[in-house]
Amino acid sequence: MLRQSFCILLGLLLLSGCGGGGGSSSPQAPCDLIYSIVFLSLEEGELLTPLTPTVGCGTVDDWSVTPILPGGLTISQVDGTISGTPTTAGTDDDHVITASNSTGSTEFTLRILINPNAPCALTYPLDFVIAEQGTAINPQTPMVSCGDVAQWSVLPALPGGLIISQVDGTISGTPTTADTDDDYIVTASNVTGMTSFSIRIQVNPPPPCNLAYPLDFVMVPADVALTPQVPTVGCGPVANWQVAPLLPDGLQIDPIDGTISGTATSDGHDEVHLITASNGGGSTSFNLRIRIDPIFTYQTSPTTGTYSTSTGVGSVNLALTLVEDSGNPTYPTDISGFNLVLSHDALALTTTVASIGPSAVLQALNAGAGPTFWFQDTQGDEVVIGSIFSFTTLAVMQFDTEKEVVLIDYETIPAVFIGQTGPVSVDFIWVEDSPLTATTNDLLVVTDGAQGITPLTVDAEVLITASP
Repeated sequence: MLRQSFCILLGLLLLSGCGGGGGSSSPQAPCDLIYSIVFLSLEEGELLTPLTPTVGCGTVDDWSVTPILPGGLTISQVDGTISGTPTTAGTDDDHVITASNSTGSTEFTLRILINPNAPCALTYPLDFVIAEQGTAINPQTPMVSCGDVAQWSVLPALPGGLIISQVDGTISGTPTTADTDDDYIVTASNVTGMTSFSIRIQVNPPPPCNLAYPLDFVMVPADVALTPQVPTVGCGPVANWQVAPLLPDGLQIDPIDGTISGTATSDGHDEVHLITASNGGGSTSFNLRIRIDPIFTYQTSPTTGTYSTSTGVGSVNLALTLVEDSGNPTYPTDISGFNLVLSHDALALTTTVASIGPSAVLQALNAGAGPTFWFQDTQGDEVVIGSIFSFTTLAVMQFDTEKEVVLIDYETIPAVFIGQTGPVSVDFIWVEDSPLTATTNDLLVVTDGAQGITPLTVDAEVLITASP
């Protein structure tokens, strides 16, 4: 019996030693996969500092990611390291990373966000834009580099009527509000960052235009109030009125509407003044001649002449007159003499002087002896005359009404008129500074106090009509 039990035990040991009752063991599965972060944020084109995980337990035979990593990123099949440079912006996902072998696996969830590059180097064509109310501005389209722009913003808000495009940042439109001037910070941004540019925008009103005064020449004596000269002006509002050179003492310009008024304090002023109406948008100007002197006027009495159509012979009789303006402070002023120069058709001679003489009222001076001094001459197309009424007596004249002072008879130049059939116009023009005389003041009225006054003049156009 003992022998039999031993044999059985020996048999079992022999079977066990031959492997008849067992098999090989399985590898241990990986476990505890961990990356150092759970959220990875990168910019497109930014090199990732490699992320190498830790993993426990068994050896990893395979690394996988679901969904696949963003373009440009890879996972190492050696140790699960994630590395690379992302090439596609705008991805944001949870990626399940799995480390596995034949026995099992372990997982880790890593969120990966790929942002675009921040915009950079924003510039506009101009950093100072001057605009006009009611007029569309030239669109200002910027340049920007680096990343795509997701949003455009401006602080403070653009002037009324101007807008910024959310597509490309273009500033455009028609401003509706004038007199604004500010610096505007334009910002181009996306989720990653931003870039800014400062642009100054000034909106002016439309400039004034078409400035005009009732007269382009005004004359008034000293100590006599000037009839207010009220201008008209169009387009934009006037913010400022200027005069250059300064107005004579006693006259002023209204800073509100540009009216020129007042009472000049002294005679002897004769200048052209540039009147300028302006605002921030521009200006308009007007030339106004202002003369401060007593007012006397040389002119000619209305007359006509005739000529023969067959011979061309004809004549014109001209009376030169002088009159004083009733606005003069000394009206009627005592006048002791005068001189004058009159040109007859300077550009195309059609007449010649036949005779010159003092008028009847001058002949009556000095008990019918006429003026004490009388000078007359013809030089080319000009008649030159000077007269002093008396050197020794108080012979003076007052021209409170228009009075003749000189009578001139002209004859036609026949060759010019032969063959003519209709009226021929002849111009008679007063000459202030004749090149044919030695004086500069060829037109003068002399008061009893020996004050010389330059008169106003009215040129004449006379028609010489045809006769059989």
